[in-house]
Amino acid sequence: MLTGEQRAAIAARLLAARQGGPLLDSSGIALDLDDVYAIQAAVMPALGPVGGWKVGRGSVHEPIIFAPIRHSGIAPSPCLWPRAESLLCGLELEIAFRIDGPLPALDAPDYAARLQACVTPLPVFEVVDSRLSDPETADPLWRLADFQLNTGLIIGKAHEKPWRPDDFIRVPGELIADSSTIAEGMLTQLGGSPFELLMLLLRQIGNHCGGVQPGHIVTTGSFTGLRFFKPGTRLRGTIAGMAPLEMMFGA
Repeated sequence: MLTGEQRAAIAARLLAARQGGPLLDSSGIALDLDDVYAIQAAVMPALGPVGGWKVGRGSVHEPIIFAPIRHSGIAPSPCLWPRAESLLCGLELEIAFRIDGPLPALDAPDYAARLQACVTPLPVFEVVDSRLSDPETADPLWRLADFQLNTGLIIGKAHEKPWRPDDFIRVPGELIADSSTIAEGMLTQLGGSPFELLMLLLRQIGNHCGGVQPGHIVTTGSFTGLRFFKPGTRLRGTIAGMAPLEMMFGA
């Protein structure tokens, strides 16, 4: 476990990297989960209000991880994403849930049904970038401290049809980059049910960075894997029969 001064120094360096400063070399410094979430909490106030969350896990047998998403980094589709906001040009196609009203009490006997009634599914692109100099080889806890490499979300139109919590475990989808098909067919994601991931997040997050609030968007993991593209690439994604998402990485 790091000292408070060490955590503050790392948070300051991550913020500096977001502002065009040098990327952070994470080698040689070990973090634990307490360090990770303390660093997130130290970075987030300088980025403005929280607009959403990302939650995920590598398999249904693993614990979840989560990170806040800045409100200023959430944009509607179609979108031209500024080059300076994603030097890596990384993208994932995901299912998210918009929190439409006050959340039910965690001990409510019909909690899942109450939660379903106050959220709306919608398709999203998660835009990925890193403030680390070695994001591909960095320890997973360092990537999590760096908001799990999130830089923003592009959100599509809300799902308007009746739905059930298990509807999004395996879904039809497609991701096209310019004229090339990157993924298509029935898609799944490693973490299991997106709705279950939402419930797990709500049970574990507490008041971290203010907690999950009405209006937030909670995205629940990639159906296409993390893909990297060239600047100027146009992306189009569809998932679960929802309206298409469109974006372009700035050149």
